[in-house]
Amino acid sequence: MKSNTVRPDRIERDIECIAACNDSTPDLGYSRPTFSNAWAAARDYVIEEALSVGAKSRIDAAGNVHIRPDGRTWDEPLWLSGSHLDSVPSGGKFDGVSGVVMPLELFRALPDPPLELVIFAEEEGTTFGMGLLGSRAWVGRVGCDDLARLTNRHGESYLEAGARYGVDAERLETDRIDASRYRGFLELHPEQGLRLWNENRAVAAVGTINGRRQYRIDVEGRGNHAGSTRMADRRDPLAAAASMIGRIESTGFDLSEECDYTVMTVGRINVEPNAVNVIASRVAFSVDFRSPEGELLEDGENRLRLLLEQISSDRGLRTNIVREDDQPPAPLDADMVRRLADAAESLGIRLPTVPSGALHDAAVVASCLPAAMLFVPSRDGISHHPDEFSRIGDIATAARITAAMIS
Repeated sequence: MKSNTVRPDRIERDIECIAACNDSTPDLGYSRPTFSNAWAAARDYVIEEALSVGAKSRIDAAGNVHIRPDGRTWDEPLWLSGSHLDSVPSGGKFDGVSGVVMPLELFRALPDPPLELVIFAEEEGTTFGMGLLGSRAWVGRVGCDDLARLTNRHGESYLEAGARYGVDAERLETDRIDASRYRGFLELHPEQGLRLWNENRAVAAVGTINGRRQYRIDVEGRGNHAGSTRMADRRDPLAAAASMIGRIESTGFDLSEECDYTVMTVGRINVEPNAVNVIASRVAFSVDFRSPEGELLEDGENRLRLLLEQISSDRGLRTNIVREDDQPPAPLDADMVRRLADAAESLGIRLPTVPSGALHDAAVVASCLPAAMLFVPSRDGISHHPDEFSRIGDIATAARITAAMIS
């Protein structure tokens, strides 16, 4: 039954019910790999809740769920809002989930809202090694060849694992986004940073989503005996990688002085053979580079390549640099941000505008539709961790702003 009122208790119940769909134990956080049983249970919960208040659903060929009120046709131009339900391993309750339960609550609170809820598949990228796959496939930025190449830990491709959940390679080219069916896209998400929490704000609009480039760095040297190889005779790729990683951090600090929210991170490293008494023969590590400015991403990549080549040459090693992902900065739609600010003002709320350091599905959808985001605070800036927390009241405030904007 429609209540005509956004109710925080229902939002909290949704978040707890989805948290119970978990491949882990709560003391180890919340894990929902895309196309896992836990992920499917969370998806089914949202669909069933929406259908119980008079909605209908469909699954597109990329595996994304779309839900509309029964009284709305699939061709009618509506507002689109949603996020994702997959998680990083041992993550928190709120990442992605907040952006799904917010429009779900509007289906309960508003009579026949002009709204479509979307649940994007594989946003995080930890299951198939590339993020934003559901939204990228829907807008046509990845195709069947890409989805056949990307595999999970069981060796199943995205197409194979997703076939049980609506992924259809034969329809992928024809079942793309149709912009004529949408007025714009809005995604709610925890900030995943400290700014809003420290400023004690309930909600903010996002002006720009940082661009991201990701790299795999392979450093090849000469493996040998740790005890009998003189220091002067070594070609140690692990020592070289340590030097490279230190320089990468320094470069990140330098770039951040040119533009705030510019960051460089080494988050993964693999060493072969990884034995205590063996000089390594090969090291592979990742670099995640983000900035709100496209020119700085280009300049930063040039600096990265130069420092890696210099260290490699000085040590007589071979280094290969592969750019694995390139997502340009995504300025969000100024008119939608203004509409959100006006809606907030009508409720007596001042809505600041902040940047997003993290990538979101909104950055992909923004290439096809006017797109905007709302952030709610993350306690102590914590995200991708079991301690992740956003206030239910803030999510409810974001729902009320959204309701005012689309009404």
